Amino acid sequence: MKNYRFYFYILLLFCSLFAHADTKTPLQFLQAMVSAHQTRNYEQLYLMQKGENVTSLRYRHAYTDGREYAQLLHLDELREELILRDGKVSYFGDFQPFSLRSPHILDNLPMVMYSRFAELKGYHFIDAGRSRIADRPARMIRIVPRDDFRYQYMLWIDTETHLLLRSDLLDRDNTVLEQFRVLQSTLDDELLGIVEPIEALRLPTFIETKRHQTQRLKWQPQWVPEGFKRVTQTKQRLPEMQMADEVESQLYSDGLFSFTVYVMKNQGVAFDEQFWREGKTSIYSQSLGGYDVAIIGEIPLVAARHIAQDLRARLETKTK
Repeated sequence: MKNYRFYFYILLLFCSLFAHADTKTPLQFLQAMVSAHQTRNYEQLYLMQKGENVTSLRYRHAYTDGREYAQLLHLDELREELILRDGKVSYFGDFQPFSLRSPHILDNLPMVMYSRFAELKGYHFIDAGRSRIADRPARMIRIVPRDDFRYQYMLWIDTETHLLLRSDLLDRDNTVLEQFRVLQSTLDDELLGIVEPIEALRLPTFIETKRHQTQRLKWQPQWVPEGFKRVTQTKQRLPEMQMADEVESQLYSDGLFSFTVYVMKNQGVAFDEQFWREGKTSIYSQSLGGYDVAIIGEIPLVAARHIAQDLRARLETKTK
């Protein structure tokens, strides 16, 4: 009889553990994270590290009647504050305040918070186990590209609230290019208290970014990393750079990272490839077929070089 009781207690313990186990797939967990950041009332104190620069910030978010409100405050040195209301982000600080159209505050927050993961192509979502961040239980998920032409993420997501607690943006050598790390995370409906003062705030002048959508340009990369699609293409003059010729550009994004290809007529001085990387941003430039090409964005330099070399034949044809 004692043996039966022992096995019965073991069975109860096993069932209890199984009942509390999180059975969400990595993709479902990532989707829950995005939803949590858009619909929960919360506050996070965190550090944002880009290269050697570390910034401490406080982010408050409220959601009511289908609308998002948020405040991002820099906690060190000069006061800088960002406010989200009605699909616009307003900037306040030691400068002339202004507003830009955006559904989210993207400055000093990882883009991974707002990605449409079900639509991403070229990535694996991998369960990397359990951990603890800011005294909160976390599930670790890796977002790994299927090629060497983009970066990878390691995420720590709160297993209960689904809020992001930490993200490491890594290159293919596992060097940390950017880190978001929460020190304190609070879920509280009292944060709805930020709605009234934000609603009462008189927002600064709205700056409409110029969109020079044009007809199809005569060139375009035939190769880009899997999943990247052209978002916009433009043709414009830059009088501030004293350039008479137009600069053509195409913006590409895969929903997680983006880059822009710029093409302009060579100004008489051809140059071999030049490249530079600051954190996650790569800059690659080279003279090709009578044109100067620059590629700037959140991709490894090897990807930028591959795109530029693919453009060579098309630009040489354009020159003829």
